[in-house]
Amino acid sequence: MSRLIKTFDMIRKILFVLLCCCSLSVAAQTKARKTKSAVKAISQKEMRKVYEEVRTPYKYGLVIAPQTNNKKYDCPTVFREGDSWYMTYVCYNGNGGTDGRGYETWLAKSEDLLHWQTLGRILAFGDHGWDMNQRGGFPALIDYDWGGNYNINKFKGRYWLTYIGGEGTGYEAVNAPLSIGLASTSENISTAHLWDTYDSPILSYKDKNAQWWEKMTQYKSTVYQVDKKKFGYQFMMYYNAGGKDATHPKGERIGVAFSNDMKKWKRYKYNPIFAHDSDGTITGDAQIVKMGDLYVMFYFSAFNPTREYNAYNTFATSRDMINWYDWEGEDLIIPSKPYDEMFAHKSYVLKHKGVVYHFYCAVNKAGQRGIAVATSKPMGLSEVSFPAPNPVGKRYCQNLNDKWTIQFGKNKFIKDIPYNLDDYYGALQKEHGNLHGKAVFSKSFNVPEFENKEFFIRFEGVGTYAEVLLNGKKLGKYDIGRTTETINVTDAIKKGAENHIEVRVSHPEGITDMPWVCGGCSSEWGFSEGSQPFGIFRPVVLEVTDKVRVEPFGVHVWNNPKADSIYINTEIKNYGSEPAEISFINKICDAGGKQIIRLTENITLAAGETRILHQKTAIKNPKLWAPENPYLYSVNSIIKRNNKAVDDVATPFGVKTCSWPLTRNDGDKRFLLNGKGVYINGVCEYEHLFGQSHAFTDKQIEARIKEVKDLGFNAFRDAHQPHNLKYQELLDREGLLWWPQFSAHIWYDTPQFKESFKRHLKQWVKERRNSPSIVLWGLQNESTLPKDFAKECSDIIREMDPTCGSMRLITTCNGGDGTDWNVVQNWSGTYGGNIENYANELKSDDQLLNGEYGAWRTLGNHTGERYTEEKQCDILERKCQLAESVKDSICGQFLWVLQSHDNPGRRQPEEALRRIDKVGPFNHKGLLTTWEQPVDAYYMYKSRYVTADKEPMVYIVPNIIKDSIRVYSNCESVKLSCGKWNETKKKSKNTSLYKWYNVSLDGNLLVATALHKGKIVATDTIALPTYKDWDESILKPADGYHYIYNINCGGDEYTDAYGTNWHQDNTVWSKSWGNKFPNETSPYQASQTYNNYIATSPLFRSSRFGRHELSYRFKAEPGDYRIELYFIEPWYGRGACETSDYEGLRLFDIAINDSTLIHNLDLWGQSRYGRPYKRVLNIKNNGNEIKIDFPRINSGQAIISAIAVASKKDIKDAVAYPVIKDLWKNFEKDKLVHTPDSLLPPKTNNSISAEGIFKKGVLTFNYNVGVAKVYALRFRYYNPEQERTLHVKITDLNGVVYKEDDIIFVKTPEKKTKRRNTSITTGSQTNAGSYIVTITGEGIEKMIFDKLTIE
Repeated sequence: MSRLIKTFDMIRKILFVLLCCCSLSVAAQTKARKTKSAVKAISQKEMRKVYEEVRTPYKYGLVIAPQTNNKKYDCPTVFREGDSWYMTYVCYNGNGGTDGRGYETWLAKSEDLLHWQTLGRILAFGDHGWDMNQRGGFPALIDYDWGGNYNINKFKGRYWLTYIGGEGTGYEAVNAPLSIGLASTSENISTAHLWDTYDSPILSYKDKNAQWWEKMTQYKSTVYQVDKKKFGYQFMMYYNAGGKDATHPKGERIGVAFSNDMKKWKRYKYNPIFAHDSDGTITGDAQIVKMGDLYVMFYFSAFNPTREYNAYNTFATSRDMINWYDWEGEDLIIPSKPYDEMFAHKSYVLKHKGVVYHFYCAVNKAGQRGIAVATSKPMGLSEVSFPAPNPVGKRYCQNLNDKWTIQFGKNKFIKDIPYNLDDYYGALQKEHGNLHGKAVFSKSFNVPEFENKEFFIRFEGVGTYAEVLLNGKKLGKYDIGRTTETINVTDAIKKGAENHIEVRVSHPEGITDMPWVCGGCSSEWGFSEGSQPFGIFRPVVLEVTDKVRVEPFGVHVWNNPKADSIYINTEIKNYGSEPAEISFINKICDAGGKQIIRLTENITLAAGETRILHQKTAIKNPKLWAPENPYLYSVNSIIKRNNKAVDDVATPFGVKTCSWPLTRNDGDKRFLLNGKGVYINGVCEYEHLFGQSHAFTDKQIEARIKEVKDLGFNAFRDAHQPHNLKYQELLDREGLLWWPQFSAHIWYDTPQFKESFKRHLKQWVKERRNSPSIVLWGLQNESTLPKDFAKECSDIIREMDPTCGSMRLITTCNGGDGTDWNVVQNWSGTYGGNIENYANELKSDDQLLNGEYGAWRTLGNHTGERYTEEKQCDILERKCQLAESVKDSICGQFLWVLQSHDNPGRRQPEEALRRIDKVGPFNHKGLLTTWEQPVDAYYMYKSRYVTADKEPMVYIVPNIIKDSIRVYSNCESVKLSCGKWNETKKKSKNTSLYKWYNVSLDGNLLVATALHKGKIVATDTIALPTYKDWDESILKPADGYHYIYNINCGGDEYTDAYGTNWHQDNTVWSKSWGNKFPNETSPYQASQTYNNYIATSPLFRSSRFGRHELSYRFKAEPGDYRIELYFIEPWYGRGACETSDYEGLRLFDIAINDSTLIHNLDLWGQSRYGRPYKRVLNIKNNGNEIKIDFPRINSGQAIISAIAVASKKDIKDAVAYPVIKDLWKNFEKDKLVHTPDSLLPPKTNNSISAEGIFKKGVLTFNYNVGVAKVYALRFRYYNPEQERTLHVKITDLNGVVYKEDDIIFVKTPEKKTKRRNTSITTGSQTNAGSYIVTITGEGIEKMIFDKLTIE
């Protein structure tokens, strides 16, 4: 059995007591059992039928999980009594392998096999005896017919169970071997009561007749009633045990024993009857079912060298219950979810009402253990979860992300962070749509009593400046932005007491001393391509360490180009006031936690000293990191003082080699990874979400990377500024090649700007350089740094990352000289050019890698006018086809962009077809909208780059016209049908697009059926206007209730099949983000989604979406109420199959009257695409209003279709229902292919401009300002010949010099319409008045200057 251990190290260390196994080959079993040859063999083809019958591809999730970390649940057994289901499970009362007493056995009850309630114990610890500390039980004599009644049968008027028992404490046999005991009861088995146990085991490892394979310990057992005529006994026990002998390695195996009275057992002579013969392998926990003429044994195996994962469930078959044939196909349950990523094992499988339920023990990487279930049909998604795991290691880390009080202007409220005050401001049609100002974030938190420790608070992202106070003491002012800042707070902390932190956040306009500014503030107007966050928009953590510690991001590990040597630099600091003698250890461990290399040093650090330790070691035959197998090692850095570990840090890393054609010069134009050519099929991602704007939760980031993988991309480009560090973790783990970027889109030729740029650049590199996923460093995007400064920054990166030049390159992207490579952006076919020349252009020596290609689209535009979704798909598909045609002669390409994002500072009119969706300015080239709704191109990419073997899919483009219907699929053929008409087409070469012409639309549904290897594997359905066959049974009113409110969220009035009138949604009931901006937008703006093609009730075809600003309010007197919430998933999972996984893309909480009652609702997980879903909440209202809102959205958007409020009181005429006739219907009709100029922001801004006068080699600008402040001066120029350094001077009319400096003007493209920008500031505050700017220098007469802009 996969025994609970905290780490793989512990697992391996105690395997001698946990045991292992011996293999089942036909030859070996024939030798062991003379009757084998007489039994007809069972072929894999016959077992394939069993596999298809029992497979459970849909993981429902945890059904029983501990509420604390000092309990672990294991070994489920399920039976039926009456109309209810019951489960026994064993409970270990410890956190680690040795700190608990042992196993007890508990009972739980369920009515539907999914929702369980624990009733109590049936086996408890004793105060004496052979089994006083271990009583883990398994009910006997359960009906084992497949699909049977699953009742427990009595014997001699009693119910029976066997259990693993022992007097040793700890997890199972970690401290002492186990034996098999017997318990029984004559009482009601549906109640929790203690069963009677017996004074001695019925089987023991130390019995005189114990066999070699069980002499180390015994484990789980199950007893079945069998044919006495056949076996000579009426009871047969399967049990697993550990042992070894001279010819068999140490392992765990399965054997059998027989009995007629449940008390005296005879071992089978030829035991073990089933095993896998490899050292350390576990085979155990047999469950037997009778399926027709076959017997099926569900079992688990662990540490099997034939598998990449640790533990799994599978099966074997037999005709006689003795001779077993192993299934060689796909395993039934494997680790695949966060809750079972360590082990997914120990089966109990049953079939009820056509659904197979596969219960199993799920163990995550934190060692938490609970009971999960997978099913043969989608049954929803569990909302049971493990508690937060206990911290590990020598450091104490405390999350400081919850319940911050935020004071902004006159408003004061409480929010969790990450939080961005600039949530929806970038969605306004303004040239400068960002929110600026000051806000105070504060919270109180308790700190345990620690002595002789250092205390630090780390901020991962603050927009933009932060003055930090702790307990009233000012710690300093910090320009944090998008990289981390770690602050030593030791002198201000109150140990063992409550502490109060205050962060005074400032996010002003016109920032000139930081790399990241808002689009409306950028020196290249609008080119920041997205709002900058305002607030604490990334996590905050308190960290307590020893006085001597490894510094933040202080471990740097890399390998040489041959991948045979590892280098580790470790930065250590002594914060103490005395010298410190330490032993320092770096352990390199494999992915399983096993140490493979150990490096040690003994050093003395002076008080306050920081030292970098340099270590090098050889590594033999490393497992190389690659997209298909992203293998991660770890460096565990340990500091010991007085022979005691006081600090430890784990740093994941990968070993790989890579190279680029620019440095190889071998004629091969491909990118090489581990010596093999890899075609880079990448995507850019902006880290923006409608209503969130960079303040991403971990779940949101996980959703983004899931989308990247779901589309088949193998590479990821930050666009264009440092992303949350969670991305790094996921990119490394998921095997995505990474091109991180540090782009400013701004340049101020000032000492302050240069210093800030380089300081943040160093931190950015330090945070990310260990990632094996990184193949390029990106310094700038579409904005030119001066060549000398770019060189200076490149030298910084090279100094910090020795792999630069040999493996990684430093790039700009359409951004000038000074780095290793200015990667092009080739937009042919979108912004001019001939798309058919793309392949030849891309394979030319000055391209090879395309940093951006893409196409505009207008959501829902199938009109044939302007930026249609069809046009976007066709352009992108053609670019993919052409790039792939020369993939052996290029490195690859990156699509712009995964998700559309805001663009404050620009005028971009093509946001959407419906006027209600037109928000912005946005960059609408994404495969998902800014609110994360997939567009047609999403399915084009998925059908092209995800194989049908992995995930078959089909998608009907929602533009249904008789003469042309488009369908995307990755399968070899698709049948399109409507009514009596159907036509099947085979996949054409080099495209995933299927087209039908002259389709007969005489049915109610248009159905696309995809076939792969001759089987139907995926289906997509579109409802036509004639469709009426929907089922509204979910809407049936509850008996005994009077319905006060029925609201059609995002829709007009509707009467259902029960005669219920669902009232129109309008501002009387609801508020959304648009209500915040009454002068700029509509209260309904970008908050309704409408999908008339879903084959369901019209009530569910419209929904309202939003985030924390979306709410509903209903007047209601105090009392008890029934709240019915109706949902549908309208976006995710179209044309999906059983392997599709859209879990986590939409996660939101629901609160009633400010009390969160539903956490992390996942509609796709609960009901899949297009299926109505209902939740009922019974509440007590203490006020005069019921408020429903969505206070926390962990990913995507909250969405709701309908709300009903009911009471058992007969409340009549509670409210008059106001109606705006056809409100939402008119929104649907109100379409604009092109946004008229009147709806766009004016082509002006608040800046001042001045014309230049050139005379006798001097360019002069005169300007006037009316407010005293520091001003930014932006020069826009044309300079086609060479980079020039010119002298700039700012004076007042009296000749007083305010600033004088030499400024670099970089070379511009030769085309006269091309311009560059550079900026300076006045350096200090200038008063209101008139000023003169002069520019002089060699070659100025060969340049052209536009107006000077002063802001």
